[in-house]
Amino acid sequence: MKPRWKILIAVGIVMVLSCAVSLVTMHIQPANEVEAYKKLLRENGEKLEISEVMPPPVAPDQNGADAFELAAKLFSTAGIDYSNMPSLMKMVAPGKALVGWLQPDVRGYEFTDSWENVQAVVELDRPAMELLKQAANYPALDFHIDYNKGFEAPLRNLGPLKHSAQKLSAAALCDLHNGHAASAVTNILAVLALVQAERDERFEISQLVRIAMASIAASATWELLQSTNAPDAELARMQNSWAGLEFITAMENSYLMERAIREAILKKARSSNAEAQRMFGGGSSSSGWTGWTSSGDWLQDAEDFAKSARDKAGIYMWRTSWTYSDEMRSLKYDQAVLEALRTMKTNQFFQPAYSNLQSEITAMGVAKSTSMDRVIEYLGMHEFRWMFSESNEGDQAIFRRVMVAETFKRVVVTAIALKRFQLKHGNFPEKLSELTPEFLAAVPLDPVDGKPLRYRRNADGTYLLYSVGENGVDDGGDATQDKSTSSSTPANWNWQRARDWVWPQPATEEEIQAYYKTPPSEKN
Repeated sequence: MKPRWKILIAVGIVMVLSCAVSLVTMHIQPANEVEAYKKLLRENGEKLEISEVMPPPVAPDQNGADAFELAAKLFSTAGIDYSNMPSLMKMVAPGKALVGWLQPDVRGYEFTDSWENVQAVVELDRPAMELLKQAANYPALDFHIDYNKGFEAPLRNLGPLKHSAQKLSAAALCDLHNGHAASAVTNILAVLALVQAERDERFEISQLVRIAMASIAASATWELLQSTNAPDAELARMQNSWAGLEFITAMENSYLMERAIREAILKKARSSNAEAQRMFGGGSSSSGWTGWTSSGDWLQDAEDFAKSARDKAGIYMWRTSWTYSDEMRSLKYDQAVLEALRTMKTNQFFQPAYSNLQSEITAMGVAKSTSMDRVIEYLGMHEFRWMFSESNEGDQAIFRRVMVAETFKRVVVTAIALKRFQLKHGNFPEKLSELTPEFLAAVPLDPVDGKPLRYRRNADGTYLLYSVGENGVDDGGDATQDKSTSSSTPANWNWQRARDWVWPQPATEEEIQAYYKTPPSEKN
């Protein structure tokens, strides 16, 4: 054999051995690192098993789930169309909202209806709403979720819960239009009670639905505060209900559960290619997981066959070589989010934990630059490299949702206290400190930066109350959007693009007319 061929053979053997060693190292070393990291987490009190993070059982006499489900069945049986319901706290200009119950009719861009027709629709659902109020008298809602089913567990309660908030709030608006402020308070309190009772359901989507329900209640509360006949005792009840809502710990518990579920999923996915396919889906080729079949076109068949082979190779490589480094990345994502939530709970404000979390997660998402990763990319299998941890990459969004929820909770509590002060003294206070101790135990802090909520009384008898918003910068109560957005009207008062999150004041008739004059499609 010529020396040149001997050299080539030797080089080939070295390359094969190097690849084999590399693949073994990619599996064994990360596996050891993952086990060491889990051991450290457990030593620090972290819980990684589903059984360890289950919600506490609820006694039957404390559980309003049965009453709620009866109400939900009545709603679905009635089949009532709520598409033409009046909007609550409709934003018509930066920092300005339309008082829905004061309008002569009910309108949107696509419809105009009478209050009589709207009230007739609400009345059809009145029996279901009365059942909802009974359900709201219970301290907890336990729908007996089977968390061992993981993300396949049915959550049929979430849609009806959100719809209940919408319907109770529509009823509250009709009450206000008819001058029945006390009845409106009762409907809004029912929404808040349902939000609080659902706090221990441990899925992120469950907590996001709670936040959405609370946002609906915030809009209904704003409408109530524009009336003049709400008794102080009823306003005090509502203020206490708002102050008692809990979002941070509830989201932390949900995140702990979802981490445990992801760990259980990962364990199953490692057992076989078929199990990995079931857990994570089929890569970029729909035929790659179910088996290749001929289409009759040999070029298409060749392409499909190549994709099928690549997908199978990719999932096999993930199971045998990449799975533990992928798990480590996921665990670190999880821990970063949990630590940020805990910092927020301790400090009672979100910055700089929010910015630090964004930076940390961005750094974790940077593509690897090793030679092996370049080979993986060249082979078109990069989507399998981090297919488990890629689902974590948007997790900082839940942090923001909690920040928004905590902000509107504190702002609403403050706005109610301001209303109570006005009803007693005839005007709003010069400073928030005047609300203490009769209407507030302490001056409320902005959940974003930990400084007092910004407030000033205006010369026209109104006031400006706001949070510095997501950017963390006090822009002086500027409710307009930042320069990166061209739309002139935010969808809600604490929209992420608004410079400051300004609790709105009632819009003037001119602002309302200008809003309806220009359709949304023409505002950009």
